Amino acid sequence: MKRSLFRIISVAAVLALTSCADTLVKDHGEDPSDARMDTNPYLSLCAERSADNIVKVEFRKGKGSFTCEIYVEASREVGEGQSVQLNIGEDDLVSAYSRKTGVEYALLPKPFYAFQEGQTLDLYEGDAVTSIAHLNLFAINTLGNILAPGHYVLPLFATSMRHDSIAGTVYVDVTVDEPYSDPDGYELYSGDDMFTVFYLNTAVFDPRLANDFILDDLDDESYHRGLGNIVNLRQASLHYDAATGRISVKPTNDLRYVLEHFTERVLPVQESGRKVCVCIDGGAQGIGFCNLTDEQIGDFAKSVKKIVEHYGLDGVNLWDRNANYAVAEEKGFPKVNTTSYPKLIKALREALGQSKLLTITDYEEPTEYFWDTEATGGIKVGEYIDYAWSGYCGGDEPVQIVDPWHQELSFVSKLHPRKPFAGLNPRRDGITNVTCYRKQDESLFILEQYDKSALTDSNIFVFYDVRSNVQDAYEGANIMSALMQCWHRDFSLQCNPDRLTNYDLTPSHPTNYNKWGKDW
Repeated sequence: MKRSLFRIISVAAVLALTSCADTLVKDHGEDPSDARMDTNPYLSLCAERSADNIVKVEFRKGKGSFTCEIYVEASREVGEGQSVQLNIGEDDLVSAYSRKTGVEYALLPKPFYAFQEGQTLDLYEGDAVTSIAHLNLFAINTLGNILAPGHYVLPLFATSMRHDSIAGTVYVDVTVDEPYSDPDGYELYSGDDMFTVFYLNTAVFDPRLANDFILDDLDDESYHRGLGNIVNLRQASLHYDAATGRISVKPTNDLRYVLEHFTERVLPVQESGRKVCVCIDGGAQGIGFCNLTDEQIGDFAKSVKKIVEHYGLDGVNLWDRNANYAVAEEKGFPKVNTTSYPKLIKALREALGQSKLLTITDYEEPTEYFWDTEATGGIKVGEYIDYAWSGYCGGDEPVQIVDPWHQELSFVSKLHPRKPFAGLNPRRDGITNVTCYRKQDESLFILEQYDKSALTDSNIFVFYDVRSNVQDAYEGANIMSALMQCWHRDFSLQCNPDRLTNYDLTPSHPTNYNKWGKDW
């Protein structure tokens, strides 16, 4: 099987780099000499997506699986085909790895890994890369046996009849943790009178910050409840590939990093009872949810389904902003229309099924016609989504009460008049979106005008870009507490400041500020 020149060059570069670095343990292979290169190419054992041949895997007790790809690379095409055997290292390699990392490792037990196609790799005449071995790892096996929490390593080396040994050792490093449990034993609030939604910017914070938003009652020392029933991770965007004309979802580098470290950084949020979704916006290319072709809608739905299923997410939030529709026509994209977005929502629901969350942020022109089924091509958008909520949360204006169901009330926003989505239950429509940390200015006064008896039955509160305590102009301004107090007419309620402060003084955060701040 031929491999790309890119991979050959990449591996060669890795070999050049690692030859100058301190080695973990002595390679099983020998350094090539000029004489040896004349007769046999230099062979090295490699792991896909690992420059240092260390594959990091994280599981929860009884939950998780992973597949890594192992192959052998030759320094040049071989003149004769041969078979390469993958072997499992023993205690000496495990001990050496433990000394190097400073962590006590055990050899990964046999019941928790398997080679999908066996341990023999074929290197054919004229090729420089062997076939790929797929190594499957699992936290629970087919017999129901569970891998105990701890640190494990599976050292791999390769041999060949035509070589005394093959250079390089691959270390599959497996960590198994206990499922997350709140350090204080606090449960997520699940009452009918309050449902909270968070946006969290992964360019600034680790998603685990969401677990530290706790509602306290100053009149009841035993009352503590977690907030954030849904956590929307920012940001991903609709992406147009100019070469193919295809549409897909493109996470930012920060979001991609977070998702690729899902077990460490996202799974604890899910294990706390919170639903974790990805927020998707327009992408600034002139094409967005409102001007897609039917084929592009299909592409996008498939891409969303893939990212949700691959990373184990609970769903997606669509917020049609930043599409830059003003340049659509000059770039040759379709004109903005009123049927594209509804058809996209319908296609997403069909692709995701009923078990995943599909939520819509009601914001400006893209959603203003969702009340009109004639404009939407007969699609009642509200029948295909789980929740909708206001996207009006600008820091340049007070908190707005955006209630499409009660526009006549004096305290309902006149800056952003909206109409209800066709087919949407009013209880599923959030009427506030609050920048969590901001100067309260007029906002507190407006919040005090709430008369929830006159409002819709919705008890959805949305907080945009939650954050820990940060030393800046907004220090101490947590409008989340103000909203809770006004809504419940109970001024003993507050968002617990202790959990949002880094009192542990860890090396990465040497002050009491910026707990769960980005550290990658």
